Amino acid sequence: MSRYASRLDYAFAIGKIRALERFLIKDEVFKEAVDSDLQEALRLFVESNLYSEDLLHIKDSQQTEVLLSQELLKAKKLINILLLDKELIGLTEIENFTGTKKLISKYKSEFLNDYLMHLIDMHNIKTFLRLYVLKEPLDVLKGSLSEEGFIKVEVFIKAYNQDLSVLVHKLGYVHKRSSIVSYASFLQDAISKLGQDNSFATFEKAIVDFLIQILRPAKYISFGPEPLLAYYFAKTNEIDLMRMIILAKLNNVSNDIVRERLNTVYA
Repeated sequence: MSRYASRLDYAFAIGKIRALERFLIKDEVFKEAVDSDLQEALRLFVESNLYSEDLLHIKDSQQTEVLLSQELLKAKKLINILLLDKELIGLTEIENFTGTKKLISKYKSEFLNDYLMHLIDMHNIKTFLRLYVLKEPLDVLKGSLSEEGFIKVEVFIKAYNQDLSVLVHKLGYVHKRSSIVSYASFLQDAISKLGQDNSFATFEKAIVDFLIQILRPAKYISFGPEPLLAYYFAKTNEIDLMRMIILAKLNNVSNDIVRERLNTVYA
């Protein structure tokens, strides 16, 4: 007998999540917030979602961090209540890819496994590029790569002392079971920009855009824990975007700079 709950037992939880998904902040609201002053941006956030009106009184970065951390904690508590398989709450804070991989392999969810494998790939690609830009020796890369995702570790090692175009080519043909995934189609422009100005801002945005796209099919999963976890990841992204915009307003950062870092959302 399985130690995990039946996927059908998640019917109530998914109904709750479907209702909450309607309140996730949409792309156009974030774009409007970027072009607004601080008070108007805060009003847009509070009116668009179920956030505390305490946000309307934010005056500094410390207050911002406290209030947004509280909002994220509320989301995590909700998911913890709704998750019937309590071990999976560990996926809300992935600190160790090896342990998380073992957990998901026990649960046998193709969706969660694929998301984790993509997450590992993004981590390894970012690690490769950071060390490549810094011109660190190959041994540093070997000691810094995490678990293997869909991309074998040896691919990164063989490409390290070559032109960056070698890695980009490899990213165009990543084997995912019986199919081919092209990371290059999502990351190539960002990697090119990185080569020009050594800035990771565009690259970080491209990674989040890709991972959000990987999460979106969870909206069409009728039973199981996947929609709950996808909602939590979406909520985390939403709060990160709110933090970026609020702090930019507090510190007089150019709207153009914020706009180019504004990634897509799950809503």
